[in-house]
Amino acid sequence: MWSRIFGVGLLLAALAGLVFASASTLDFVQHLDRQVHELHCSFVPGLVEPDEESTGCQVTLLSPYSSIMRTSLWGGIPISLPAMAVFAFLAFRALELLLADPSRRKPMAAIALVATLVPVLASCVMGYLAFTKLHAACKLCIGIYISSGAALLMALGALLAARAEAKTTTADPAATPPRTGAMWLAAVGQAFAFVTIPVVVYAALVPDYPSRFIGSCGALAEPDDPYGVMVPLGPKGNGVPTIEVFDPLCPSCRGFEERLTASGQDQLLQRRAVMFPLDSECNWMVGRSLHPGACRVSEAVLCATTVPAVGPDAVVAWAFEQQEALLAAGKQDLESVSRMISARFPELGSCLRSPEVESRLNKSLRWAVKNQLPVMTPQLYVAGVKLCDEDSDLGMDYTLHRMLEKHAAGQLQASTPAAAPVEPSLVPGSESKSTAGKKSADKPARKKPAAPTPASKPSGPSPASGAADPPSEPVTEPKRPAPVDLPDVQEPDEGKQEGGSP
Repeated sequence: MWSRIFGVGLLLAALAGLVFASASTLDFVQHLDRQVHELHCSFVPGLVEPDEESTGCQVTLLSPYSSIMRTSLWGGIPISLPAMAVFAFLAFRALELLLADPSRRKPMAAIALVATLVPVLASCVMGYLAFTKLHAACKLCIGIYISSGAALLMALGALLAARAEAKTTTADPAATPPRTGAMWLAAVGQAFAFVTIPVVVYAALVPDYPSRFIGSCGALAEPDDPYGVMVPLGPKGNGVPTIEVFDPLCPSCRGFEERLTASGQDQLLQRRAVMFPLDSECNWMVGRSLHPGACRVSEAVLCATTVPAVGPDAVVAWAFEQQEALLAAGKQDLESVSRMISARFPELGSCLRSPEVESRLNKSLRWAVKNQLPVMTPQLYVAGVKLCDEDSDLGMDYTLHRMLEKHAAGQLQASTPAAAPVEPSLVPGSESKSTAGKKSADKPARKKPAAPTPASKPSGPSPASGAADPPSEPVTEPKRPAPVDLPDVQEPDEGKQEGGSP
């Protein structure tokens, strides 16, 4: 009797886990069309409005831990897909336990108990990563964790009850004793089929977007660095030359960096960053600071290039680690951001806020104007060809891998020639999925302000790096266009969409 009651509990727990894992997988799959989706990270998906807690789902979906085989498939195989299969298998085993005769319940309960260890162990690992590496909690993921624990308890209860019932039940001499070994082998085969079939079908149906979109998002019109404003980032070596448009207080830049490092493909790139803080203190292209204090931190990164004892990588890593604190300080008082930088890197104190570094940061912004870049971060250009914004999150590993393959084969190039550098596209907001001055069938056209025109007044001293300005090209500062007010947006910790796992 009690073994069946626990069997019902196991069935309900397995079905609950199946629902949560299915909702998480659906969130993941919806992003495979390379569009932005407003998803609801909820225990009852679609019935409640998104809230601040949805940030945890955005973080986990876009994290490097949400899927596997990312360089082989666009987006990879979501972890929640085999989780669905395991919970479906547990539901199947629970039904068998309920329908079995008393002599077979004990081995069936043992099989179910062993099977529940799989989602429990996976939940422990993914929970550890979520809370220690991502510092985020996804409600759907928590539902999976709870369902896994409940299934384990129900299976254990069923096994103990089946053992007790076996001791009090008189065996029928005419009944055939259960073949325990055959039951275990059959269970292993069933589990293999439950997991393998959906994974293989999913892998066969995943679209191969890069074959159509690599090179379709344009290229840099003038990738050279005549004023020495680019900052070396990441591993130093003979990798593929890559330029990253970068804001050290941009949560999406932090998430992009984490995904790039986790993929290991940063080792194949020779990256240089162009500082592009979305902060109106220094960036005339925004009317309101989306990342207040980003100008001060960008100056610190530029200063670190002249102080080998510090180096830009150390400043960037610190800025990512202290990003929330720096943003909060920037909203209150920009000078407190400078004090935080000086306290952590006293070697940079004499350089911060100096005319030289301010001039160098200004030239970084004018480099972006010269190349007609959209006002957004991050942006990545591999050998001058842009990694599409739509492929900078879930599809980054796969698309970047294909771009590097094309580069090695001498086939990486923009599908259309870059437009002449006339004006920047001042796009309100940050981390959006749109490109400069280009209408999209999926997105409304963005309003573009009047183009900035060069003024005759020179910008100031030479860059802090000591690079000399070419004599044939005078350094001029563009006339500041009417600033664009950024909309009030709630920016997630790392990413643009919601949903996902672990």
